[in-house]
Amino acid sequence: MESIKEHIALLLDKIGVGIWEKDSVLSLALLSCVAGESIFLLGPPGTAKSLIARRLKEAFEERKSFEYLMSRFSTPDEIFGPVSISKLKNEDVYERCTEGFLPAATIVFLDEIWKAGPAIQNALLTAINEKIYQNGNQTMALPMKGLIAASNELPAEDEGLEALWDRFLVRVVSNCISNEKTFYRMLRQKPVKVEVPLSLCITDGLYARWQEQMEEVKVEDDILSCITHVRGKLQQAAKEENVHPFDYYVSDRRWKKIVHLLQASAFLNDRGSVDYSDLFLLYHTLWNRTETIPAILSMVTEALFFDVEKEIGKIEKEVEKNMNALPASPVQGDDQGFKVYNYFYIRLLNFPQGVCYFYMYDYKYLPRDKDTNAVFYWDDKQHAFFIRCFDASKPFSTSQIGYQVRQVKLRAFPGGLSVDGQPYAIEQDVRRKPAVQGNFSGADGQAERGFELDLVRKSLLFRMEGLKDSGNLFVSPDDLKLAKKHCAKLEKRLNDLEIKLINSQTNHYGGQS
Repeated sequence: MESIKEHIALLLDKIGVGIWEKDSVLSLALLSCVAGESIFLLGPPGTAKSLIARRLKEAFEERKSFEYLMSRFSTPDEIFGPVSISKLKNEDVYERCTEGFLPAATIVFLDEIWKAGPAIQNALLTAINEKIYQNGNQTMALPMKGLIAASNELPAEDEGLEALWDRFLVRVVSNCISNEKTFYRMLRQKPVKVEVPLSLCITDGLYARWQEQMEEVKVEDDILSCITHVRGKLQQAAKEENVHPFDYYVSDRRWKKIVHLLQASAFLNDRGSVDYSDLFLLYHTLWNRTETIPAILSMVTEALFFDVEKEIGKIEKEVEKNMNALPASPVQGDDQGFKVYNYFYIRLLNFPQGVCYFYMYDYKYLPRDKDTNAVFYWDDKQHAFFIRCFDASKPFSTSQIGYQVRQVKLRAFPGGLSVDGQPYAIEQDVRRKPAVQGNFSGADGQAERGFELDLVRKSLLFRMEGLKDSGNLFVSPDDLKLAKKHCAKLEKRLNDLEIKLINSQTNHYGGQS
C-alpha cells in the first residue's frame, strides 16, 4: 500500500504533464486545495495560471470546475448562477440556480479577481473562508476544495480589497519560462491528454479524513520559536520609515491558517510533526506587496537558522569582549619578539590564503584605535602574499608590486594584526622573550570556546542537511538555494571565529599555545 506522500507525488506527476517550470506552483496549489485554502497567482497573461486550475480539477474524484474572467461589469448571476424565475414566481422565494456555477464546483478559477464588484467580493469572503453560500433562505455547504485567483496586478490600496486579499493564504508569482531549452521543448510539444487513474483521485471521504488527521500533526516549540522570530522581524519592519501599515501586516487569523498549512505539508509528507522544511511555506504566505518579497525571504531564511546564529553571536561577543580587554595604546617599538624574515618582514599566522608577510617597520607605527590603508598582493618571486601600508591621498600604482592586488584596512593590536576586521597573530621568535603579554583567556576558556564552536558548526550542518534531505514535496530548488546561501554566510562567521580562537593561543594574542 502506497504512503500518502507517494500518493501525492504520483498525483503531481500525472497532473503536471506538459506544464513547464511550474512544478512548484502546481505543488503549492495542490497543497492549498488539500488544506482547504485558496491561492493567488500573480503574473502576466499566458503563464499557465488557468491551466494549473484545470489540472487541479483532475486531482479530485468530483471533477467539477468553474472558471470566469472578471470585469467591472460582471454580475453575481454570472458567478453564483441566475435567479430561479419559477421559484420567485411560484413560491415567492429568491433563490439561484447554482448548478454549473461556483457554488457547485470542486475547483474554482477566477481571473482578474480585483475587477469584481462589491456584491461579488462580499459573497466571496464567506465562500472562501467558511465554505458556505447563502442562497435565498438556505445556507449551502460548498463542495469547493480550493479557489485559485489570478491577476497581473495586486489589489489597489485603499479600495476596500484588503479583506478579500487576506483570504488568499498562498501567494505565488507565475512567470514565463526562463530556460531556453525548456522553452524549445514547450514549443515542440504536441497536445497533451491528462489521464489520472481513479485510484489516485482524492475522494470526498478521503479529503474529509485527511482534514481531521492534519489537525493531529504536532507543532513543536522549536517551530513556534521560528514563527515568533519572523513575527518580531515583521513588526520591526513595519515600524520603519516610509512603510505602509499594510505592507508587513499578518492577522492572527492568517497565522492560524498558516500553521494549518504547515500541518498539511507535514501530513502529506508522511510526518507526524511540522519540521523546518515546512517553514519554507512562509515564503509564499507573508508578503502583501511584491516590493516586500525580498525582505520576507530574508526574514524567513534567517528564522530557519536563528537559534544557530544566536549561539554564534554569543561566542562572537565573548571573543570581542576579551579582545577589547587588551591594552588600548598604539603599538610602539620594534622589539615585539617577532620572528623576522629577509631582514624586514614579519609573518601572519593562520592566514587562509597561504604565506603572508608584513613590513616590520610599518607595524611599528600602526594605531589600534583606527584603520589604516594598505595594499595586499601576491609576489611571484617570493611565492607569498605581502601587505604594505600606503598613503591613499597620493597616486598609487600596482604595476611594480605583483598581481592579485586589492586594498585592505589594517589595525594593530599587541602581538597581532587585523586585516579587514579579521585578526591574525604574528609569528614569534622562540629565542626571544616577548615584550608584550596578552590575557585573552586562559587555556580552559579557549578549550570551552573551541568546544562550543564545534557544537555550533555541527548544529548548522545538521540543520542544512536536514533541509536538503527532507524530500519535502512543496519545497523548490530555489527555496533551498536561499537556505544554502545563508548557511554559507554563517559558515564564514564560524571560520572567522575559529581563526580568532587559534590566533588567541599565541603569546601576544592570548597567552601561551
